[in-house]
Amino acid sequence: MLIYDIHSHLGKTSSGDENSPEELLNDLKAYGISKVGISSLSGISTRAQNDLVYRAMKAFPGIIKGYAFINPKAPDAIDEVDRCLGDYKMDGVKFHSWKHGYYPDNTPALDDILTEIGKYGVHVQTHVGTAPFSTPYTWAEYARRFPGIDFLFTHIGYYEFGFSTIEAVRDLKNVWVETSGQMDTDVLLRAIDVLGPQRVCFGTDWPYKPVNIEVGKFYELKVPEEKLEYIFHKNAEYLWRMEAGS
Repeated sequence: MLIYDIHSHLGKTSSGDENSPEELLNDLKAYGISKVGISSLSGISTRAQNDLVYRAMKAFPGIIKGYAFINPKAPDAIDEVDRCLGDYKMDGVKFHSWKHGYYPDNTPALDDILTEIGKYGVHVQTHVGTAPFSTPYTWAEYARRFPGIDFLFTHIGYYEFGFSTIEAVRDLKNVWVETSGQMDTDVLLRAIDVLGPQRVCFGTDWPYKPVNIEVGKFYELKVPEEKLEYIFHKNAEYLWRMEAGS
């Protein structure tokens, strides 16, 4: 079965460990993962982070999908959106309110930034599950206000907000959830049951999570193959706007 990783990273980790696109792809290939979407959380300059991702995209076209890492507090945030989505043709946008230290519901610049993102038709990933900056409730309000944008809430709310993330988005058809780091089996199964496999996406959060565990947990849970097809690749194909057979 095809497996695509919709949520991973590139660049020096918070512990200072170096990595490379080749290392990323080799680690994923060992477990049957043939495409990956990445953002870079390493460093201070989002321009430098996004350039790193773009170089990886160019080095491995069609295999590495790139996301623009955007800080809404930066004065050039909209310019960076246009540079990454317009010039670089990236496949999505990543917000990480915990890393950048802002409350989404008290960041009015997000409205104009999301309006600009909406012109490009890509999906938006948000880190969800680290209080107090990254709760599902505030990001759900943005999904509600921007129904024309598809959102992906990573980690299904992580350790703190698993069940509440599912409840926050169950009626928001433009919100998907992503599974990396979510080890509460009841949360994983409930997400598949309540949201449907069509709104659950596989990710590994490389290099922060062990790839074998992120893949293996679905087989341990005995998720049926017809549901795994959506989780492992069909939903990523949709959110990446891939053409059939590409």
